[in-house]
Amino acid sequence: MIQALLGLSLLMNAFILAGFVYRSWIDPPSEWQGLPPPPPPRGAPGHPGQPGGPRLNPVEMVAQDLDLDGEQRKLMQTLFDQYAKARRDRLQDIQRFREQMSAELRKTSLDMAKVDALIDQVSRLRAEQQKETLRTLTQLDPALRPDQRERLQRLLVERIVPPPPPPPRPPAEGPPRPPR
Repeated sequence: MIQALLGLSLLMNAFILAGFVYRSWIDPPSEWQGLPPPPPPRGAPGHPGQPGGPRLNPVEMVAQDLDLDGEQRKLMQTLFDQYAKARRDRLQDIQRFREQMSAELRKTSLDMAKVDALIDQVSRLRAEQQKETLRTLTQLDPALRPDQRERLQRLLVERIVPPPPPPPRPPAEGPPRPPR
């Protein structure tokens, strides 16, 4: 008799749990069905600079960190657009040289002179890109408030001249013990 009651209780609990799952996950309440989904929270995928959203270039990242107001952004928009176009063109050139290098490396007889020249061209384009980024960032200075200028100076030091890497760690077993 007790086993039959336990079995019946188990069956009833399973039906209640199945009804809960169906009502909340499979067929939500009718008042939710006509509503549009809520907007994603700030910082969620889809916003510029966030995973799933458009990537920001280095100048836009610094501008975002400086908290430019609408008027400052409007004054600098042509500068941002020019930088973005030049960066896009340069990155396309770098990609073209990488593809040429890849094709050269696939050949059975490797011509190191061609590979060296392609590496030099990619390095030159990367250096030009870094110089252009610095030039553009320094052109932001006249339109900035004093607190933003200080922040820009700190960001330039942090991002352009990164700190040295940490010293190597000692082996896992620790430093050697002195002899006794």
